[in-house]
Amino acid sequence: MNVAPRIAVDTSIAIPLLVASHAAHRRVRDWARGRRLSLSGHASVETYAVLTRLPGDARVSAEDAVAPIDDRFPEVLALSADSAITAPRRLAGLGIAGGAVYDGLVALAGRRRFFAGRFFAGGEPARDLAGVGRCS
Repeated sequence: MNVAPRIAVDTSIAIPLLVASHAAHRRVRDWARGRRLSLSGHASVETYAVLTRLPGDARVSAEDAVAPIDDRFPEVLALSADSAITAPRRLAGLGIAGGAVYDGLVALAGRRRFFAGRFFAGGEPARDLAGVGRCS
């Protein structure tokens, strides 16, 4: 039996997947169908934060935000203590700075996994950092 590899994702995938009213929901849902997705790095907590601060009726209570995250992303790929300590040096070595640092953390936590997220729009450094191939 062939088991699909885990794909590490960030909030740019998680939020549209979990929020049916999101403009990209259908596209992300269709892409995710049949794939084994994991939240990577800080993305689990960030996804929870976003779900609980969405505007208006889209906002989810703290209690209700946990279940869809746990159900859709049963495995969280976290940074090891050593990786967290060396992350700034590794990110700097690849020229990753500013907001892209968070995508770099996702890539680091998802090492040896496929990584899908907004950074792949033009992010050779994140793929180099993660040591993974592009997931389309």
